[in-house]
Amino acid sequence: MFDRQSRPSNRTHWTWLACRWIIGTCAALAVSGQMALAAVNESGAAESTAVSPAAVDWIRRTATPVRSVQGGTGFEDLEPLAKLVGDARIVALGEPTHGSREAFQMKHRLLEYLVRERGFTLFSIEASMTESYRLEDYVLRGEGNPAALIGGMHFWTWNTEEVLAMVEWMREHNSKAEKPVHFTGFDMQFFDAPAQVVREYVMSVDPGYLAEVDQAWAKAKAVTQRQRPEFGVATATFPVELARGKRVRYSGWIRTQDVDGVAGLWWRVDGEKGVLAFDNMQTRGPKGTTPWTRYEIELAVPQEATNINFGVLMPGGGKAAFDELRIELDGVTYEDPETLDLDFESPSLTGFFHQKFGAYRGKPVQEEPHHGASCLQIVRLTSAALESGEAPTISAQEALESAQQVLEHMQAARPTYASKTSESAAEWAIQNARVVYQLMGSKAGELEPKSDSFQAFRTWLGSSEGTHGYAVRDASMAANVAWILEQDPNAKIVLWAHNGHVMRRAGAMGAFLEKRFPKEMLVVGFATGRGRYTAFGDSGLGQHDLQEPPAGSVERILAAAAIPNLVLDVRGAKPGDVASGWACEARPMRSIGARAMEEQFHPCMVRDLYDVLVYLDTTTPAVQLATPWR
Repeated sequence: MFDRQSRPSNRTHWTWLACRWIIGTCAALAVSGQMALAAVNESGAAESTAVSPAAVDWIRRTATPVRSVQGGTGFEDLEPLAKLVGDARIVALGEPTHGSREAFQMKHRLLEYLVRERGFTLFSIEASMTESYRLEDYVLRGEGNPAALIGGMHFWTWNTEEVLAMVEWMREHNSKAEKPVHFTGFDMQFFDAPAQVVREYVMSVDPGYLAEVDQAWAKAKAVTQRQRPEFGVATATFPVELARGKRVRYSGWIRTQDVDGVAGLWWRVDGEKGVLAFDNMQTRGPKGTTPWTRYEIELAVPQEATNINFGVLMPGGGKAAFDELRIELDGVTYEDPETLDLDFESPSLTGFFHQKFGAYRGKPVQEEPHHGASCLQIVRLTSAALESGEAPTISAQEALESAQQVLEHMQAARPTYASKTSESAAEWAIQNARVVYQLMGSKAGELEPKSDSFQAFRTWLGSSEGTHGYAVRDASMAANVAWILEQDPNAKIVLWAHNGHVMRRAGAMGAFLEKRFPKEMLVVGFATGRGRYTAFGDSGLGQHDLQEPPAGSVERILAAAAIPNLVLDVRGAKPGDVASGWACEARPMRSIGARAMEEQFHPCMVRDLYDVLVYLDTTTPAVQLATPWR
C-alpha cells in the first residue's frame, strides 16, 4: 500500500465514555429502525402468516447452499458466487448483530474466497482508521502481537477469536502470496491516534506550524471530552406490587418551545429477563412549538414484573414543560402526593430524580403552568447559560474550524511535505488530519448542529442526510473507503461492517458509496434465525438470546426453505411476484447493534438495500479475547 512516516509509539487507552459513544452510535441504527417499523405497521402493510410454496421453491432454486461457515474448507460449494460477484470492485459484508460467531466465520470464509478466487487485495473494517492500519505490520511482515493489535482498534466487537483467526489467515496467505491482502479500517470516532500522527509528522517536516497544530488539537481534545447531550429526563419508580396484572394508563400535559427532537412521557416495566413493556412516545410526541396538550400511554403490566420506572424526557434542543401527570390502574386513579408529586408543586421534585445527560436542566418553574403554581421544565441549555464548569469554554464550532485550518494548511503544503519525506507519507499524515476533521464535524453535528461551521462541513462531506445520528459518521466512513481505494486505483476491496452500515438505505455508508462508485459494489446482508449473541446489556458485556423471528419476517421466509446456511441473490426479485415479491416488500428483519435489544426486528425491503443475503439458521455468541480493547 504505502509507508506511514509517523505512527504513535504507544497504544491509547480509551475511557468508558468513549466506549459508550460507539455503543450509542450503533444503537442509533436500531432506534431508527424501530421508528421505521412503527411507520410500516401503522400504514397497514400486510404481513403473511405462512410462507407460500412458491416462495420456498424460488429460494431453493435461486440460493447457493453453503456447506460450512469455516475458513480453510475449500471453495467448491462457493463456485456459483463467481457470477454474483462479477466485476464488483467493492464487496460489502454486513452482519445481523455485532456479536454472532458464525456470521464472523462466514465473513472470514468469504474473504478467503474473494482474495484467492476473485483477486481482492484490500480488506477494511468498521474500526478506527489509524489504529486499524497498524495491523498491516502483522499481516504483511508478521510484526507485533495480533491480539494486542486487534484490541488496539478500541472496538470490543472485533476483539474476538473469530477476527483473530481471520487475521492469522491473512498473515499465512501473505507469507506465500504474490499479491498480499492489506488490512485497513475506515471509521473515525477516536481522536488521539490520528492527532498524534499529524503532530509527529508536522514536527518533523514543518516545525514552525507545530504551535498551531497543538492549539487546534487542544480545542479538539476539549470537545471530545465533552459529554454527548443525549437527553433530559426525570425518572420515578412506581410500586410494582400495585400494578402487577393490571392495565396502566399514564397521562400528562406537555408544552414545547423550539424542540428539535421530541418531548414525551415514558413507562418501562422490567422482569427478570429484561424489559417486559416499554413506551416512550418516540414516534408521536410533540415537536417544535406546541401549546399545552394532553398525551397518554396505555399498556399492560405482566404478573412477572419486578420493577417499574416512568417519567418524562426530551432529547434534542429546545424547551419542554410537563404538568398534571396522572396514573390509573384498571381505571382507578393512583395518588400518593407525599412520595410522588405528579403535579410538580414541590421545589424538590418529590419522587423524581433528574438525570443530567449533557447540558440539560430540569426543575419546577412558575412559568404558565397548566395547573397549580408550577410545572416541570426541561431545557437544553445554550453555551452561555451553562453553569460554570459544566462544559468547556471551547465550542465544537471552534474545534471544527481549527481542524479545518490544519487540514487545509497540510493540503497546501503537500508538495513540500512530499519532497521532505515521500508522497505516501505526506498523504497518510493529511488523511489523519482529515479523520480529526471528520470527528470534529460529527461532534459539531451532535453538540451544535445549527452552527455555520457544521453546515459547511456537511457540504464538504457531501452529506445532506441530517445532522445527528449515523448519517455524518457513515458519510465520513464512505469517504475514507474512497480514500483507501484512491491509494491503489486498480485494487478491489472487501468491507466488514454491520448490516446497518453496508445497506443502501439513505444515510448509510452503502448509499454514499453507491453514489461514489455506481454499479461497482455488491452489498451482502446477513440474517440469522435463532441462537444467542454477544452484546452490552445492563450488566455489561454478555450473552443474550435471539428472539424467534415473527411471522412474515425475512428470516421466517428463508428458514422455510430448510437450507441451514445459504447465499441468496435477491436482485432478481420482482414486485408482486408470488414467488419473489416478499423481497420487495417491507418485512421485519433482525438488526442488533452493540447493545442487547428487546425489539430486534425492523422493516427491510431487502432487494432495495442488498444484492445478496447470507442466511445462517443458527448462530452462537462471538468469543471475546482477553486482550484489553479500551
